[in-house]
Amino acid sequence: VAPSARIPSQLCTARSIMPVDRHVLANERTLMAWLRLAATMGLGAFLVNVLQKSSSKAALGPMSLVQSLVAIIIAAVSLVRFYQRDYLLKSRHMGAAFGDWMLPVLSGGMILAIVVSATGSAISRWAEWHFHGPECVALPGFLETPGAPRPHVYVSFHGSSEPTSAICHPEQGVSGIHKFSLASGEYVGPATDQLSAVQKMPRQLLVAGDHLLVADGAPSMSSVAVFGRCVPPEPDHVSVPPREFLGVIRAPAQDTRSAEGLLAHGAPVTPLAMEHPYGLALGPDGSTLHVSTQNGGAAISVSLKNGSMALTQQVAPPVPLVGRQVGGPLRGIAVDAANCMHVADRKAHRVAHYCPADAPQPSGFTEVKHPIALSVVHDMPHEAGTLLVGSVEKRASLDADGSDIGDAEGVVLAFPLDLHKPVFPLKVSATYGDKKSLSHPAGMLVSGGLLYVLDQSSKQLLSFDLETAKYKGAAIKTLPDVPEDVALVPDGC
Repeated sequence: VAPSARIPSQLCTARSIMPVDRHVLANERTLMAWLRLAATMGLGAFLVNVLQKSSSKAALGPMSLVQSLVAIIIAAVSLVRFYQRDYLLKSRHMGAAFGDWMLPVLSGGMILAIVVSATGSAISRWAEWHFHGPECVALPGFLETPGAPRPHVYVSFHGSSEPTSAICHPEQGVSGIHKFSLASGEYVGPATDQLSAVQKMPRQLLVAGDHLLVADGAPSMSSVAVFGRCVPPEPDHVSVPPREFLGVIRAPAQDTRSAEGLLAHGAPVTPLAMEHPYGLALGPDGSTLHVSTQNGGAAISVSLKNGSMALTQQVAPPVPLVGRQVGGPLRGIAVDAANCMHVADRKAHRVAHYCPADAPQPSGFTEVKHPIALSVVHDMPHEAGTLLVGSVEKRASLDADGSDIGDAEGVVLAFPLDLHKPVFPLKVSATYGDKKSLSHPAGMLVSGGLLYVLDQSSKQLLSFDLETAKYKGAAIKTLPDVPEDVALVPDGC
């Protein structure tokens, strides 16, 4: 070979190692790319968890946790692949190695999860924005008639566990309190503003002076909401604005003493005792609120003067709401003019009587098939008043929370009261309703010589002649959700 045709040894050596250098650099660039992706995912998970408004700041959210784990896996796999390639390059491996399908699949799955999460978040934000719009405060699909003839009544409904999404869809549950005309059955308008006071599952309600009290039986709420006085309508308006939300009455933090101490007469009220408040009643002094808790199995007294709470009676063993909603034993509560308290124990098939209301032991019992709502009225021909008890006489099958579904037969039983020498059990003086007119009685009131009873099965407010017990018809024929309680609206509200 001529000298001019010879190839320098340095050039030959450089060309022989260039392919190795190129693959090494490619391997390093691949590692850096995957590590950047892992770092981006990990940092994104951290920032989302730190910046989001969460009530649980100590723990990562599910999406952030998954994203962090995937970032760690990607970083680990990329490092393993890097060293594997580096070994193959150093050993000048010429055959097939391995396919990197794991990292692309992980990345693609994470990107898909992020897209799904972002879409769900956008839908949630839209629902929240829609919830805060004023157009659904009044019942959608119902004509608001503030000028409907009086008297008006407040009605509470079974509600929804997701009120922010159900507020514009009454068929999913109505969590607000609304007004209807007792005279014409027309819808009057909202009594509470769900935008400022989010309730989930309202139960019985009570007008106490200028305030409206509503029991919320949702497992995550378990409280009594307090609404302020009625505000007169503006000069150019007929409708009365919803009552202002003032706050809630709920049990203080969990007591750490033994269970025996927590269930004792006069013990402090715990979240267990306050689980699923159902019935509300005002004592004769007008300053003591009595609350029956469906799952707590307790009768609780609350001073409306200073807010102090006490467990008055543990009427039945508590049934904790763990994992799913399970129906507890207690339902309604009532207090008469002699300060005797009456509590419906549906599971024990009786009404327990305590005279006085803070008596440590029951004064007696009255057997009732399945007592639900209780009410003491003074518009009946008994000077001392009458205890009305709504009962399901023939039970149908039950759903998860213990409510009747399907056909049932209900009645309202009237028991005259003796305020001077109460004797138990009480004796029935009248029976309202039969299988043709009433299935599942709930809230009751007396007005204008008529007894009005909510029927949960037909979603109607039924009326009966107070003296003859004859069925008169439906005062409100169409209610948007299963009704829970009814109360007269004070004048001017």
